[in-house]
Amino acid sequence: MIKKNLNLSMKIVLLLLSSAMLAVLCYAAFRENVTEFYDYIDSIEKPFNEDKFFKRFEQEAQEINLYSKNKEDKKALKKLLKKHDIYTNVYIYDDAEDNFLGGDFGKVLDEPVGITPLYSLQNDFEQYSFNRLISGSVKFKDGEGIVYVSSMHLLKYVKYYFYVALFVSLLIFFLPTFIFIKRKVKYINILKQEVLNMSQGDLSHAMTIMSHDELAILAQEMDTLRITLASNYQNEARIKESHQEMITCLSHDLRTPLTALRGYLDILCLHCYKDEKQMDHYLNSCIEKTEQIKDLSNKTFEYSLVYNDDLIPSLETISSESFIQYIEEHLEYLELEGFKIEKEITISSVQLQLDLSMMKRMMDNICSNIQKYARKEQPIYLQISIEKGNIKIVFENEKKEINHEVESNKIGLKSVNKIIEIHQGQCFIQDLMDSFILIITFPCHL
Repeated sequence: MIKKNLNLSMKIVLLLLSSAMLAVLCYAAFRENVTEFYDYIDSIEKPFNEDKFFKRFEQEAQEINLYSKNKEDKKALKKLLKKHDIYTNVYIYDDAEDNFLGGDFGKVLDEPVGITPLYSLQNDFEQYSFNRLISGSVKFKDGEGIVYVSSMHLLKYVKYYFYVALFVSLLIFFLPTFIFIKRKVKYINILKQEVLNMSQGDLSHAMTIMSHDELAILAQEMDTLRITLASNYQNEARIKESHQEMITCLSHDLRTPLTALRGYLDILCLHCYKDEKQMDHYLNSCIEKTEQIKDLSNKTFEYSLVYNDDLIPSLETISSESFIQYIEEHLEYLELEGFKIEKEITISSVQLQLDLSMMKRMMDNICSNIQKYARKEQPIYLQISIEKGNIKIVFENEKKEINHEVESNKIGLKSVNKIIEIHQGQCFIQDLMDSFILIITFPCHL
C-alpha cells in the first residue's frame, strides 16, 4: 500500500491552524466561565463583607443629618461616603422619592486606562466584576436613606484569571508546533549522524525513516544511495579479488610453459639433440608452448574487455554480405577440425556499424567455445536473419557428455556479451543439459 506524503510546510500549516482553533476554543471556555470563577473566589475568600460594611456605616450614619442643608452635615455625609476602600462605590438615595443625595467612587476607577489589544481583552473579563451591587435601608439622624454599595473587589483577581487564560491559550497554540519542530530537528540530527557515519565508511546500518514528508523521502533516497554504495564496494572488492586471482593464476600458468620453452630453446641452442627427428620434436614442443602462452594472453585480453566500462568501439560501415562472409571464414576453421556446419541464412542487404576487431574477438570466442564443448558427431546450426530492424544470429550445438575442460568464470561468453552490449545489442544464452544455444541481436541500418 502506497502512503501519501504530506510535505513539511503543509504539515506545519495544518498544525498551526489546528492549534489556533484549539487555542480560541480554550480562551472562549475561560471567557464563558469567568462568572463561575468569581463565584468561586467569593465563596472561598469573601473579598467584600457587606454585613460588616453596613454595620459600621449605620453606626456612623446615626450621628449625621441626611436631609439637612447645613454645610457641616453635608461635609460629615461626604466624609462618611468616602470611608471605603478603592474597590467600593457608595451611593445614597432618599427613602421617599428615590432622589440621588450623594456618592463616592472607588479610586480603582481613576487608574489610567490602556488602549492596547491586551488591555481590551482583559477589560472584557473585568466587566463582570462590576455586577456586585448591594443595597440596604440605613437610619440617619433625621430620617432613612437607601444606600447602594457596588463591590469591585473581584478586580484584584480578574487579571490573574485573564493571564492564566491567555497563557494556557498561547501554550495550546505554540506547544504542538514547538514539539513538532523539536521532533523534526531531532530527526535531522539523527540523519546528520547517519550521513556522517556513511561518510566514514559505515554502510551496514540502514537510514532511519520516520513519518511521510520530505525528510522521510530524503532518508529513503540516502538509504538507496547507501545500498548502492555498499553494492558497488562489494562488486569492486569482488572484481579486485578476481583480478588478483587472475593475475596470480596467469603468472603461475605462464611460468610453466615459459620455463619449458626456455629449456627447449636452450637444448636447440646448444645442439643437445641426437638427430633431426629429436630436433623436430623440440621445435614442435616450442610451438606448442607458444600456443599455450598465446591462449593465456588472449584470456588476459578478455578480462580487460569484460571489466573495462570505458571502452569505445571504432565503428565502421560494412555490408551484411561482407559480415556473413566474415563469419563463414571463421567457421571454415571448425570444418577443418571435423565439425559439420548447417547454415540457414535469410537476410537482405543492409548496412551494419561494427568494430571489426571486436567482431573478430567475438567469433574467436564463439568458435573456441564450440571447439571445446560441442560434439563433432552432431552438426552446428547457424541461422542468420533480420527481425524488427535487428540482425539476428543463432548458434546451436549439442554438448559433449563429459567435459572436464570447463572454462574458468566463463570469461569467453562474458566477453561476447560485453562486445554485443557495446554495439547496443543483446545476447541470450540457453545452456541446457544436452544442448547450448547462443542468440545474438544488434541493430542494423536498413
